Amino acid sequence: MNDTATKEAEALRVVKTFYQGASEGRIVDFEPYLAEDFILFVPDYLPWGGQYDKAGYVSILPQVAQTLDFTKVSYESLTVQGEHVVALIRIGVQNTQESILISEHWDVENGQAKRLLVAYFDPKVLLDQIA
Repeated sequence: MNDTATKEAEALRVVKTFYQGASEGRIVDFEPYLAEDFILFVPDYLPWGGQYDKAGYVSILPQVAQTLDFTKVSYESLTVQGEHVVALIRIGVQNTQESILISEHWDVENGQAKRLLVAYFDPKVLLDQIA
C-alpha cells in the first residue's frame, strides 16, 4: 500500500472506531484516539455548542449521548481524502422515533483525531427534544 492509501486507511479506521464504540455505549473510550491538541467545533445553538479542546470534548460526550441515540447511527456516506474524513451520518434522537443528519469533518494525523467540525442538518427535532 502506498503512503496516501496507508494514511487514508488509518484515518478511516480512527473515525470508524469512534462510531463503533459510541454505538456500543463506549463513547468516552475514544479518548486515546484524540491528539493532545485536539479541537472540536459544534454549532452554538446546541447546549453543548462551542469550541472545545480534548478535555472539553470528552466532558461533553455523555451529554451528547443522552440526546443522540448512537445505537441508531448509520452512514449516509463516508469519504476519505488523505487524512481528512467526512462522515455524513443519520442518528436517532433519544426518546423519539426521529433521526437527524449530521456531517462530521475529521482531520486525523498519526492515528489520532486532531480536529472535528460538526454540522447539523435541519436539527429542529433535536432542538425540540432538548427544549
